[in-house]
Amino acid sequence: MLTTKEISNIVGGQLEGKPDIEIFNINKIENSKPGSISFIANDKYLKYLEDSKASAIIVNKNSKIKPNGQNRAFIKVEDVYLAVSKLLKLLEKDKIENNGLSDLSFIALDAQIGDGVSIGAFTYISENVKIGKNTSISTQVFIGKNVEIGENTIIMPGVKIYTGCKIGNNCIIHANAVIGSDGFGFKPNKKGEYEKIPQVGIVVVEDHVEIGANTVIDRATFDETRIHKGVKLDNLIQIAHNVEIGENSVIAALTGIAGSAKLGKNIVCGGQVGISTHMTIADGSKFQAQSGVIQNIKKKNGSYMGSPAIDYYNHMKSSVIFKRLPELQNRITELEKQIEKLTKTINNE
Repeated sequence: MLTTKEISNIVGGQLEGKPDIEIFNINKIENSKPGSISFIANDKYLKYLEDSKASAIIVNKNSKIKPNGQNRAFIKVEDVYLAVSKLLKLLEKDKIENNGLSDLSFIALDAQIGDGVSIGAFTYISENVKIGKNTSISTQVFIGKNVEIGENTIIMPGVKIYTGCKIGNNCIIHANAVIGSDGFGFKPNKKGEYEKIPQVGIVVVEDHVEIGANTVIDRATFDETRIHKGVKLDNLIQIAHNVEIGENSVIAALTGIAGSAKLGKNIVCGGQVGISTHMTIADGSKFQAQSGVIQNIKKKNGSYMGSPAIDYYNHMKSSVIFKRLPELQNRITELEKQIEKLTKTINNE
């Protein structure tokens, strides 16, 4: 529970109205009840203001609306979404349990566990693991030998981190993600049988990376698969061996990135994007959902769509033509018939 004055101080806002209203949760303006705080970042939600039961509302500092009623306060801020994000982070901390080291976990004797670390029940910490301070590891997590995990990182239930992988500071790894599974490396022999190529590299996840539930990142064949700082990966993503993803890139669900692809900084991928093996993608490239990338992208900050992926605006123009193909085919057929008739007429003359 926080008072409206405390919340105003947290988000760096200007308080209008009562400073001592107790706030217990945050909710949408149309669903708020007494004791909750809401926000208006877009004028189209002003229609809900009069009937809203929210005890406090975060608004833009330039807003002309005023508190109405004795038990309501407004908090004016520079950026409504950033202010709400700060509050949500406080709530997120509350949902992370920190009960110390569970008696039902296994922790190898030579594992190095930092101060304030939480390890849940049925979690297995292997030999020579290093875990930084204030990191939270949930239940049924497996941490392989020689794994290093930084400070203030959150690892959700069921995560598996294989031998030798490195996780940075302030990361979040969601349920059932797998870090460091073998890359898909096989070579056919003379009999046509596929022989496994050992995958002896690691995965390196840098600071401030978030990895979604059921996402898999394969270890490199020799060196490392690397996810640079600030990368955000959605659920159900496949990152193959030797891939490198540049910092502050954002990749949506069901995307697959094939082996040895190198993605630059600030890449944006919509859902179900496929990037072929050994591709090099320039900084700032953006791919619409279901794009298929089968050639290198050299131009920075370009937008692409389609399979194979082409310039976004060219694709939009092409799609207009594509939808008319049946009509155009009929017109061509009719023109061919007319040409044929004219040819016969000319030949008869």
